[in-house]
Amino acid sequence: MVRARCPLSLRKYGFCGVLAVLYAARLKLPSSVAKLETLLDEVKRVFWLGKGKWTRSTPKNTGGISLPDTLCLLDHFQGCEAEVLRTKRDAHPPTLRQWVKSVSAGTCYIVHLRAHAFFVEVGAAKGKWRLYDQDGAHTRANAAFLERVGSYWRQHVRAVIKITYLPREGAP
Repeated sequence: MVRARCPLSLRKYGFCGVLAVLYAARLKLPSSVAKLETLLDEVKRVFWLGKGKWTRSTPKNTGGISLPDTLCLLDHFQGCEAEVLRTKRDAHPPTLRQWVKSVSAGTCYIVHLRAHAFFVEVGAAKGKWRLYDQDGAHTRANAAFLERVGSYWRQHVRAVIKITYLPREGAP
């Protein structure tokens, strides 16, 4: 299943962690800066943040949400169940490239790197994965983007959350 991509107008804003949660919960992506600000206001309410906490950076630099924040948002939106498979305390963290080789077919994940988060969807075959972030969907075909020196492929995975979808109401 190919998911909607982040609009071009919002790609410059750092909300990768929140975007990964939107993908995981199967929610509609914001289509404008005003809708992004509305979404971030809701996120502030979920986290019980004070009025000035994100005000200075909204919406420019709001992407860095932690593993507990991600789990809190997933619980709030209630579109899926989450299971933490790896945290930054675990020994011998794999790089993103190594981790992608170990995924199971037909699964979805949220992956946290040092300063970035992805939503990962694996198709019917292990090699049919897609990484979703503000820049769109990345597959094996555009590995050059992921290969750049210092880019995502070489970064160590800090946290992995496996996403399991709940049955939809009215579905057989």
